[in-house]
Order: sequence, then C-alpha cells, then structure tokens
Amino acid sequence: MNRMYIPYRLIAVLLVIALLSSCLREESVPIASAFSIEVAEDKTTPVQVQLKNESYGADEYEWTFEGGSPASSREKRPGTVTFTEPGEHKIRLRVRNSVEEKVSEQTLRVDSALSLNFDYQIAINDIAPAVVTLRNLSKGGSHYEWSFEGGEPSSSVAQYPSAVTFKDGGEHKIHLRVFNGSRYEELSKTVTLQAPMRADFSYTPSAVDQDWEAPLTLRTQNITTGGLTYRWLCEGATVEHPDAVATSIRFERAGRYHLTLLARNGKEEQRINKIITIKPNRGIIEQQNLKFGINEAKNTIGCFYSSYTGGVVTSKRIAEEQLGSKIDFGFFALNSSFSYCYFFAPNQAVSSSFPLIPRAQEASFVHYPSDYGSTITDADFKSFRQAKDFDRFKQWSEPRPRHFDKGSLPHFVLFRTADGRRGVIRVKRYVHAGTTSYILADIKIEKRPNE
Repeated sequence: MNRMYIPYRLIAVLLVIALLSSCLREESVPIASAFSIEVAEDKTTPVQVQLKNESYGADEYEWTFEGGSPASSREKRPGTVTFTEPGEHKIRLRVRNSVEEKVSEQTLRVDSALSLNFDYQIAINDIAPAVVTLRNLSKGGSHYEWSFEGGEPSSSVAQYPSAVTFKDGGEHKIHLRVFNGSRYEELSKTVTLQAPMRADFSYTPSAVDQDWEAPLTLRTQNITTGGLTYRWLCEGATVEHPDAVATSIRFERAGRYHLTLLARNGKEEQRINKIITIKPNRGIIEQQNLKFGINEAKNTIGCFYSSYTGGVVTSKRIAEEQLGSKIDFGFFALNSSFSYCYFFAPNQAVSSSFPLIPRAQEASFVHYPSDYGSTITDADFKSFRQAKDFDRFKQWSEPRPRHFDKGSLPHFVLFRTADGRRGVIRVKRYVHAGTTSYILADIKIEKRPNE
C-alpha cells in the first residue's frame, strides 16, 4: 500500500506546480519604454530639459544623454539635463524587468547661440550714388534676411550679400534679421550719404562794377553739391585761381564770354557753362536809392559814401575795416526835421560831429549849382551817361560851406573827390523815422582808372 501512495503524491505535487507555472505565464505584466521631453520653445544653447518618464512594467531604468550633463542616469526620474553644444542630441531610455527590456529614443535639437553684428564700407566717398559693401559678422544664424532702404537690390537672404547701390543722398537704413532655428534677432544701422553731385555756380561783380562795364571783376560763388575738386575756365579773361572752390575773374574788354565750371568728385565729372556779357565802359558809376542817415544813424544806416565799397557805410564799419582812404564824402543832417543838411569832405568829419577818420581825403561841393549858372533837372540827371557829360559844369567847389533843407525836391549837389573824380548827387526824398531818419539819393560819379 505504501509504495503505491508515494508516487501518487508526487504526481499530485507536480500537477499543482505545473498549474501554478501556467498561471504565472499568463498573468506577466507588460513592459514599455516611453518618455516625453519638456523644453522651452527657444532651444538656443544652453538648453535645459525635464524628462517625463512614461514607461511602465519596468523595474530598472537606464538613461543616456548624448552631449548632455549629466551624460547618464539610472533614476526613474532623472531631473534636469543641460545641453550646451549646438546640434542634434539623442536621448535614450532602456527599461527592464525580470522578463524583458525595452528601449525608446528621441532626438533633441539645440540651436547655436546668436551673436548678431555687421559692418559696411562705402566705396570711394560718401557722395551719392554710392556702392556699399557689407560684412556679416554674425554667428549662430541659419537664416538671414537683409533689407536695404532705398538700395538696389532692396533685400537679400544671403548670408554674405553682394554690394548695394544707393542712388540718393540722405539716411538709408540697413536692417538684418537672423534666425537660428529657435528665434530671430534684429539689428539696424544707418548709412548717411551726401546729395548727388550737381554742378552750379553764381557770380557777382565787385562793388565798383555793378554796371557790368569793362574792365570788370567777377567773384564766383560755387554752389555745387557733391563736388570735391574744381576747375574754372573762361577764355579771354583772367582767372585768378583756376583750381579753387571759388575765384575772381577779370575782364579787361567788353564782349561775350563763356564761364565754365568743371566739377569732379572721384566718381563723375560735370560741366556747367554760363554766358557773361560785359558792356563797354562809359566811365561813370550810377547808383540809386542810397540811404544817408541823420547824425544819430551813423552806426545804423550810415552817413558816408564809398564808391569803392559800392554804397553807404557806417562810421563803425569805416573804423573796423580801415576804409578811411576809400571814403568819397559824408552827409550831415542834425535831426529828423532835415532843416539843416549838407555834404562834407571826409577829412572834415570831426567838425561835423563824427568820429575822426584816419587817412581821410578832401572833397569839394557845390550845394546850389544854380548859383553858378547850372540849373539841373531830373531830365538832365538822367542824361548823364558818360564821364564827358560832366564837362558842362565848370564850378566844382564853393567859396564857403552851404546847407540845404527839405524845402525843395529834387535837390542836386555837385562834388569832386580828392583824386579828381566828378559826380552829381540827387536828393529825392526825406524819410522821417525818428533816430533812423534818412534821405534817399541817387549818385552818378566818374570811375577810377581800371574801374
């Protein structure tokens, strides 16, 4: 009986074990490796990531972080991992249990740090049109967007764009926008250019040459924009400084002249020509509407006449510019009533209550030409067109000083300067303006030699 019982018990035990083993295999827990990466949208280095472990069924975890710090971990939740090198980095998670293992992998892209800068250089000079070359000094970019305000071309997506031409003067903005895969950065710089060259000039005769009669001296005013060097040309005339910015030009004879300015700036050359007409010399200077102030206006309006300077000058200007020898005569009016007026020689300034004029000259006057048989009318004054027209007057000085008042208009006065030049003054109006009262007069006077 006993020998038969033992085998049955063994068989029973074996059956139970087999059944238990079968049950264990059918109820084993599934395993999976999975994780997610939590990272900011801007993946510019350095990048810090948080890893969320989404695995299940595992007992062991093995993380590897290619290029990361730390480089690996066996923690279920490894914490923060930092990536400092730009490029693609693999993150791998291997999980295990007693039965099997699983592996999952993801790739993290880290973008380069952006260093944004550029420089530019203007070819030859800053006068428009100008060619501007660009030097991109930026680092870490993967895409570039350039815009050139007022330039040709107006934009570019090249990392190193070709030269840009700006045709107009003024300010032109150059804008660079760089993308590194995560974010844009922008930088603007301004190119300032001078206006394009436009050659031009004006001219004026010297003070004694307002009549445009030969001989005549012109002074030029260079109003060229965008020019750097110049050349003045005028055939038949004498150009004082041909290569100067501005110059004086002497015309000895009457005629028609071509005055030319040649302007250059290293990029282009422009030529402008103007016609100058010089009239024959009549030997007489004519000036109209000259204001002679009363005594109180000697430093505001002026009381002295100088054909050399081309009009009325103040006592202050005479002193500052040392014009004593260039003054032809003075005018005195005690006050705005104009009840006591006369013209006087420059060397008699002190006796007429004016400051002393160093190197002052003599002059003589005839305040009433009719006293000497020479009645003058407006028609007569108008007819004085040449120096020889003054030959009709024989008396150029008066034995004693005379004066006149505002009672008669027009009033004519003959005068002769120290160097023998003859002239006629026509007083045509008295203007009452308090301390700035003045007479309005026309003058005709003989020219000096070479005027």
